Order: sequence, then C-alpha cells, then structure tokens
Amino acid sequence: MGGRERLKADLAKHRRVGLDSSVLIYHLEGLSPYAELTEVVVTGLARGDLTAVISMISVTELLVKPFAVGEEERVRVCEGFLRGLPNAVLVPLSFEIAKEAARLRGVHRLRTPDALIIATVLREGASAFLTNDQKLKNLDGKGIEILVLDDYLD
Repeated sequence: MGGRERLKADLAKHRRVGLDSSVLIYHLEGLSPYAELTEVVVTGLARGDLTAVISMISVTELLVKPFAVGEEERVRVCEGFLRGLPNAVLVPLSFEIAKEAARLRGVHRLRTPDALIIATVLREGASAFLTNDQKLKNLDGKGIEILVLDDYLD
C-alpha cells in the first residue's frame, strides 16, 4: 500500500483531525512531495469524511511569509483557502487553551506555538494531529494520535 493510501486509511480512523501549520503551508505552496499527501486531507474534508481543527496560531504562521515579502495577493489566497475550507473549524485562543498549552509546554517541553496548536486540537476533541514534526511523536498515545507526513512518503 502506498503512502497516500496509508494516510487515507489512518485518517479514516478519525472523525476530527488537527492540522499543523506545515500541512496547510505544504498544500498552499504545492510543496513536493507533501502536496500529494495534503491533497488526501483536503479531499477528505471536501467529501465530509473528516473535520479539521485549525488553531488561529496556524493562521498567523501561514500568513507571515506572504506579509514579509509584500505579497498581498498571496495573503488573500491564503485567507480565502482557510475561510473556504470545507468541514474545517478555525478556533480562536481562549484562557482554557492557553492553560492547557502551558501544561503541555511544561510537561513535554514543547515550543509555545506547538503547545498552543496541540492544546487547541485537544480542546476541540480531535483524536489525531497531522504534522511533519517528528518531535511531536512523543505525544502519541497521550489522548491523541500523531500522524507525521514523512512517515507516509514512499
């Protein structure tokens, strides 16, 4: 079974999946070889097979580069993509998310952005988190399954 099929099978085990910023960036930039994998996710969302949970921290991370290089059209494309992504929930930060992020940061030594994103995903009831950060694998089995894109490359 190829990487796309394995990812599709693993995603099928979950109803709500958190998406890391890198997944969104790879998809929007068409970054090979990851864009083929992110297409599996976007297709699953379009079909209603799953719901994506996206932290507002990811919105910030997604828009930094276009703003830094003055690409206003790219900013608009990113915004349109995020706002129009079917079956995706954009979640603002809250006191509860910040508190959980502090716990994750303290216990697991996560960077603040990662802690905030994962706290958001946990708070929203996602059972999996799709990322390309191998360091986050140590969270696997602690209330969430960590799926790493590199693990699905053929």
